[in-house]
Amino acid sequence: MFRRSRAEDLVVSLLQEIHSGTLEEVVTRLPELSWNEVFHTVDSLSRRGGIILRRRGFAYDVSLPVMTRNTA
Repeated sequence: MFRRSRAEDLVVSLLQEIHSGTLEEVVTRLPELSWNEVFHTVDSLSRRGGIILRRRGFAYDVSLPVMTRNTA
């Protein structure tokens, strides 16, 4: 089984709270990570199917797949 990095844990935890947001919003809400760390983390998670990345005009929306969202 693949172990997530600290940055991946932070991004996934944030998305469990906010459900979805723009890439810029994720960067803003995670000041402990650089823009580059967030970009690399989102890219990696997206390629593995851990998150959904969608282009909306000039922005990118980030969300968790429905099956992995925290319903608590």
